[in-house]
Amino acid sequence: MERWGGRIALVTGASVGIGAAICRALVQHGIVVVGCARNVDKIKEIAEEDADVFFRCDVTQESEILSMFDQIRRTFGRLDICINNAGLSHDAPLLTGNTEDWRNMLDVSDHD
Repeated sequence: MERWGGRIALVTGASVGIGAAICRALVQHGIVVVGCARNVDKIKEIAEEDADVFFRCDVTQESEILSMFDQIRRTFGRLDICINNAGLSHDAPLLTGNTEDWRNMLDVSDHD
């Protein structure tokens, strides 16, 4: 991991669970972490602990994605690593679930 020290990494879905753990691990290895998530309160908590920069970003909204990348470009001038971690789930069985729930799940994992 030493060769990645000082690199810029974007982690989506960074406010909880696996995303938050990834942020912590990357920071420990000297990687500059840019985290994004929809929940602003949880982002602030993680930023105080481990990540370098956090953005509120709903990855189902193209305008928010483009704005976030623009901010990354202006702040760092580059992005070296992208970890697409954002995701969510609904109680929507494949054969009987609501199609809007499935669209929402696919949009989050696909647009990120």
